[in-house]
This record gives sequence, C-alpha cells and structure tokens, in this order.
Amino acid sequence: MVEMLDRGIGSFARIPPLPPFTTPEELVADALPLLDPPSRITVTEAAVRHMRVNLGGRWSSYDPDITPYMIEPQDVTQSRRFKGVILVGPSQCGKTQLLISVSAHAIMCAPGPVQLIHMTKTDADAWVEEKLDPAIANSPALSDRLGKGRDDSTFSRKRFQGVRMTIGYPVANQLSSRSQRLVLLTDYDHMPQRLGPKDAPEGSPFSMAIMRIRTFMSRGCVVAESTPAFPVDGSKPKPSPLLEPHRFPEVKEGIIPLYNEGTRGRWYWECPGCADLFEPTFDRLDYDRELDPGDAGEKAVMVCPHCGLVIEHREKVELNRRAAAGHGGWLHEGRSVDENGRRRLVRINDPELRNVSYASYALNGVVAAFASWAELVERHEIARRSFEMSGDDKGLSQSFYTDLGQPYLRPGEDDDDVLTVEILRNRAVQIDKRIAPDWARFVVTCVDVQGNRFEVTVMAFGAEGERIIIDRFAIHQPPDAAPRARGDDGKYRAVDPGRYAEDAEALTELADQVYPVDGQNWGLKPVAVVIDFNGPKGWSDNAEKFWRKRARAGKGGRFYLSIGRGGFQQRDRVWHEAPERASNGKRARGIKLLNMAVDRLKDSVAAALEREATRINAQHTPCWMDVEHMAELIAEQRGDKGWVKKPGMQRNETFDHSVQALAMAEHLGMNRVNWEAPPAWCLSGLLNPNAVEIARPNDADSAREVPAVPAKPRAISFLRRR
Repeated sequence: MVEMLDRGIGSFARIPPLPPFTTPEELVADALPLLDPPSRITVTEAAVRHMRVNLGGRWSSYDPDITPYMIEPQDVTQSRRFKGVILVGPSQCGKTQLLISVSAHAIMCAPGPVQLIHMTKTDADAWVEEKLDPAIANSPALSDRLGKGRDDSTFSRKRFQGVRMTIGYPVANQLSSRSQRLVLLTDYDHMPQRLGPKDAPEGSPFSMAIMRIRTFMSRGCVVAESTPAFPVDGSKPKPSPLLEPHRFPEVKEGIIPLYNEGTRGRWYWECPGCADLFEPTFDRLDYDRELDPGDAGEKAVMVCPHCGLVIEHREKVELNRRAAAGHGGWLHEGRSVDENGRRRLVRINDPELRNVSYASYALNGVVAAFASWAELVERHEIARRSFEMSGDDKGLSQSFYTDLGQPYLRPGEDDDDVLTVEILRNRAVQIDKRIAPDWARFVVTCVDVQGNRFEVTVMAFGAEGERIIIDRFAIHQPPDAAPRARGDDGKYRAVDPGRYAEDAEALTELADQVYPVDGQNWGLKPVAVVIDFNGPKGWSDNAEKFWRKRARAGKGGRFYLSIGRGGFQQRDRVWHEAPERASNGKRARGIKLLNMAVDRLKDSVAAALEREATRINAQHTPCWMDVEHMAELIAEQRGDKGWVKKPGMQRNETFDHSVQALAMAEHLGMNRVNWEAPPAWCLSGLLNPNAVEIARPNDADSAREVPAVPAKPRAISFLRRR
C-alpha cells in the first residue's frame, strides 16, 4: 500500500500499489484466445480436457465413467433442438457436477453469458465457496481464464475471458431484464415456485429463465436439476403404463411437471443373462422385508424382470458403463406405438422422438454412483416401518425424494376404496358405550371448546397403540355455581366458555369419571384430560385460570391445555413447554401448553383408521357411535400444505379429539413403552394407579368412586345412548 502525505494535514490517503507493467504485446497475446471460433467438442470432452473434480478428497481429471448417466444430459445442453434440459434425480448422484461441466464448456469452448440460480442467497454463497471456487482453483485451464482484477471473482460474479458468469437466487429482479445464453437452475424444487408480488406473480423460475435466453435463439438453453419435493396429486388420473410408460403421476408444481413436458428419458440396463433391456428401479430390488433393515439391505439384489437373473450390487458400475456405451442407456418416449399398443422407446437423436421443447431425464436412486443398495434399503425400511407404526410419513417421503429421486404418493391415497362412513360402520367393534375393552391400559379424555358447549371424547388405549373411542358427548349446561346458571324459569342457560370463566368448572369431574373394563371388577379413570386452548374469544384467558385453579388443588398433572401447530415441517410431533407470552401479553409463568403438530398427527390418525388387519396402532370405531360422529372422523382431506375440511363438511370434532388423544399418549411416552414390562400408568389391573375397583362389572352408571361427601348434581348432559 502507498501512503499519500501532505505537510498541512499529514497522512490522508492509502491507495493500493499499481499493477505490474504490461506490454502491448502481452495484452494482445492475452486477448487472442477470444478470437478463436467456438470449439466443436461436447461438454463431456471439454470436461475431460479442462476440468478437475474432487473425488474422495483428491482432485483428479474428470472421468465420465464415474457418472456415465450424466454424459447425455450435459452434452444435450449444446443441442439447438431443445430450449431446456431437465434432470430429476436423487441427492449425491452428480447433478451439481453437471452444472459445473456445462459452465466449463461455456468458459473454454463457447463463450457467452452464463447465469446460475441457487435456492437462496445463503445457499448460493455456500455453493460458490464450497463447489465452484475450488473447482476453478484446481483446474488450471479455468483458473487461467479467470480475470485477475479485484472484482473479477466475487460471490455473485465470475469474469472469465469472454464469459460473464453471474450467481444469484430466485427473485424476480435476478431473472428479469438480462440476456443469458445459459441459465442454470439448481435444486429447483426448493425454490419459490412463483416469483414477484403475491397479488401479481410474474411466473415460475423456469418460465422466467426461458425468457432470458430468447436473444440467443437456438443457442440458448435453460438447465434445471433437482430432487423432487412435491407430493403426487392423488386426485388426478394415473398415466397409462402402455402409452406413457415414463410419465410420472401428476404433481402440481416443481420439476416433475417440467419433466413430464419433455422427452421423458429413463436409464436402462442390458441384462447380462438375456440381453433384454430393463429400467433398474428400487421396486426391482429383492430383499427380505422381515429382516432387520441393515440385514435386509446387505442382502438386497436386483432381479431382471425378463429372465429372473439375480444382479449383485458390485455389478452396478460395469452395467452403467455398458449402458453408456450403447448397451442400454437413456431411452425416451417416441411418437408411435408397436403392434401390442406399447409406446416405442427411442434414442435422443431418433427422428421418432416426441416433438417437444425440452430434453428431460429421470434417474432412479439405485443407479446413482455414490449410493449403495444396502444404504437405500436400510433407510427405506426404517422409514416404512416407522410409517406403519406411527402413521407419520415424513421419513418415508424423504426416502422417495432424496434417496430414490421419485415423487411421493402417500400410501392409501390412490386406493379405490376410500374410507367412508359405511366402511367404518362395517368395521365397527361390538362394545357398549362407556365400557373400555378388556385390553385397555389407560384412558384419555379430550375436550374441544365451542361457543355454546364443550365437545368431549374419551379414548381407551391398549398395548402397541391400539385404541378405541369409548364415550362421546357434549356438555351444554354450566355448573350451578356459575353466574346466572339458571333463569327465572329454572332452566339452565347454554355454556358460554369465553364469557364466563366459571363455566369451565363443568370439566372438573371429567378427571374422576371411571370407565369399567369389559368383564372386570375394575375400571379406569383418565390418565389425563386434554382441553383445547383455542376457542371462542376470551376462552384462552379462562382456560389458563381453570388450569391454575386445578394446579393449586394439586391436580395440575391431570389436566393439559393443548394447542395445534400446522404444517408438515414442525420440529417434533408433540412438545410440552411454556408459551413465550401468556394470553394477557405478559410473560407466561408456571403454565405449559401441549403443542401438537396437528397435520403430522392427523396423518397418523388417518392411517390408524385404515388399519384393519393389525391391532398395532389401529384406531377402532365402536358400534354405538352415531353416524354424525363417524362422519367427523373422515371430515378432512390431506392437502399439499396441511389437512383441510372436505367440501360440505362442517363438523370435525371427533377427528380433532383423536389427534389430542394421540398427542397425549405420545407425550406420556407410549411409543417408548416396553409392553412386556410396562410402567404403572399403563398396567392392566388394579396395580395401575388410575384403576378403581367397582361394584358391578360392565355397569357404567355404577362405575365411580364412592365420594367422601355428597356429590353435587351432575352438570353433564350425555348424548342418547345407542
């Protein structure tokens, strides 16, 4: 640095030193490569000549045999026939390397502006620092072309000789008012799918990227790669396996619709035994589902669908290389059908290829170079078994998206026999109302708060999560001690929970209600009463007062206030913690809420209602239940962002109660119980602290503890017993 001095004011400026002297001859020599015509070589050939890649921590020359399935997609980016190249695949299969290879070809062989769009600014900066900059620094040919000026290499821009590469993120101004020859979109499904103002969106990132390459006409190309991240729309018809063998089921947004609009290429192997071609998919892996996930994965093999030949995992590398050499490889849907009515499959350069604007590719996870079949099977089996146990499909959907690179359809959503009231009635268990089954271990009472009543459901749980509703009623009348509980005519007014805090006292005796166990001389009191914290205006304040009063009486552990949290991406399914602020705006002290990830729990309840062949985590419906309450169990349907009421359905309290009961059971630790040696609260018999000896078995009216003092008149009006 050079320091400028002035006698009057002293040191006043520090400027960098001048660059070294450069002769005109050196400037001309540096610019001469820009006058060369574009090199007539493919992206793969350019990558082999000029690019180095990181393999296991060691930088070496690019080897196309490591990911041979990337050769065609990256070479097609230079085709003048297609405006875009779409690649759907699992994580860690080499998709990101595709973008660097295409960029390297533009830098070394076909100069032109390049733009890369990442998910967010933070992710774009991380990609530059962790992937792009090391690739440039370790590839001498690329590094020599990079400008040496201060602003030639930043997080948002790279200036090479004749090439400007910009790195951005998906906002409207990044994809507006610019002309680009190449636009590269990475992790497309994790971008916002609508850019611009919410009230007037400008379009999707892909559609806006297509507008940016118009100036370059047939030389322009948009490349989009991603793992899928959006579920299948189960309401849409399935594609025909004969006429559209490579088409994915309908997905509303993301990269799958783009793939379906393109040539629909899939990767094929040639069987070493019969020489017939087949697509290697996860469904064609053969393993024993009864084994532990790790053992099942170690023994997984591929089976040829034509001759039944068993293919070991160690043969995958050679089969991929043979496929790239012409013994299989990428096959796309053609225009015509054969004599059997099947769509013909053709190569990308075949005249019979469908006349579309995009070359699209879908790679199954079993083909990926960096994933073993043992790992895929182990993770998939763990996720599948978790779903079957809990009904929570978060892990299973992730297995499809990131491990297999396929769109996900929740099991059961494509079944023809959608759950109906008639099906529930036909499956109903024969048991009397207010009687717990002989397998019951504990009981949970759930309360939903409405403007003029309390809706109550009682659920009995057995071992392994088996459960059944044993009582369902509404509390319409306030207790006698409530303000103006009775009018001048002696009649009760309706419950008004938001206005009168005293009305909540009608819930007090729910914790002491005893439910006889079928055929036994004992019954069960609820292990907990779960009350909805949300409700009519004013109820949250009154609910907090009610709970604090129970806590002062030493019964705070029997009553819980629950609150629902929407969305499928909640951190946990259930968590019990104090709110950041109480209902009056002050900091909450001494009170905790049972937080419920309601959409994930509703997945579990819906799955439990479908379980007929197993008792594990099954929710049964009793024969005495009203049709209206059965309808409430199926009043909602699963959407992309959460569960919503079906058109025309108004009531869903029983479904919400089932969520509350499951949340309470999971909070107590039901999923962690060793049922061969269970804790006291879920024992069978009088050793259970909530078990009460009764005088007459199966008599719900006599099933209550003898009170120490005369009991007050009951304030609960039960629904008519069926």
